[in-house]
Amino acid sequence: MRAVVYHGPKDVQIDDDRPKPRIEHSEDIILKITKTAICGSDLHLYHGNIKGMEPGQVLGHEFAGIVEQVGDRVEEVKQGDRVVVPFNINCGRCWYCRHGLWSQCDRSNPQGELGAVFGYGQNMGGYDGGQAEYVRVPYANTVPLKIPENLSEEQALFLSDVFCTGYFGADMANVQPGDDVAVFGAGPVGYFAVVSAFLRGAARVFAIDHWPARLDKAKKAGAEPINFDQEDPISKIKQETKCRGAICIDAVGYEAVGHHLHDNSANPAYIPQDSLQVINWIVQAAKKFTTVGIPGVYLTEYADFPLGQFFQRELQIKMGQCPVKKYNEQLLHLIEVGRVDPTQLISHRMKLDEAPKAYDMFDKKEDVTKVVMTP
Repeated sequence: MRAVVYHGPKDVQIDDDRPKPRIEHSEDIILKITKTAICGSDLHLYHGNIKGMEPGQVLGHEFAGIVEQVGDRVEEVKQGDRVVVPFNINCGRCWYCRHGLWSQCDRSNPQGELGAVFGYGQNMGGYDGGQAEYVRVPYANTVPLKIPENLSEEQALFLSDVFCTGYFGADMANVQPGDDVAVFGAGPVGYFAVVSAFLRGAARVFAIDHWPARLDKAKKAGAEPINFDQEDPISKIKQETKCRGAICIDAVGYEAVGHHLHDNSANPAYIPQDSLQVINWIVQAAKKFTTVGIPGVYLTEYADFPLGQFFQRELQIKMGQCPVKKYNEQLLHLIEVGRVDPTQLISHRMKLDEAPKAYDMFDKKEDVTKVVMTP
């Protein structure tokens, strides 16, 4: 079969003769992929920043398709069902799964104590991903979500990750009716954090980024865009909220860029990458006594983390990997009844064979907001 395979930093290739996956355990299914997407967190792999990522790994953790084969003990789905699959893998039986903490399943990752993820290297379980013609899905009585007849796979696709992760950010930040919300990052997760903040009743949502195409998508979703190349986001948020600040969501993570004041400079200097840029903005822009939601990925230790400022402003932090199954059914129903159209985020539809080009385009961002591929 054809699959998108990691060969090294900024080197993904199409493997035309990858062995088709087979049933290995009685609760496995084999899924024929009909839609798959490139996620922003795939770019961390693409840049070579993820430990345990080895050449030969099939990429992709956002995918949907048709069940082609089922194991002997699979009861919840059958051959021919259309399903979307969460990016994190859950056994459904361990303590974490039984308490709805799906992203930290204790049984799905044979390589360590962290929960497992499709297509994300050995440290996250070593499972092949769904940027391929077929994928093996374990624990199929727990993991897949059936797609209703009135929805396409493309409409349900982002329930694999980014829609749920954006909602997770708004949920962690405890967005309430009437709140002013600031979403840092207008990429796919930021876009759905904007959508989710409004679903939860936000009065206003500010979207902070510097890519015009992404800010335009956020604006169409109802956000007020702030381009940090053109104005200081802290001053703008304080001005618009009468100095109270906003409920803040970090939808960027450690591969952030931005403007950063140096002690020896009177003017902001452009830093190509500043891992704490968004954190340093948030600690100034956040409304006191609120909770900051961080669905953006952070992977290492930070000596200069502004813990003292968080303490002084009495800010709480909630962060981590989204437990997709906590949210995907309720968000599916919002799509089903027409409250949300996730396909509005898509900027490019491409063939799986074009994956190397798609990764390069998505990495450069420019006019690319989301790439969906068809095998």
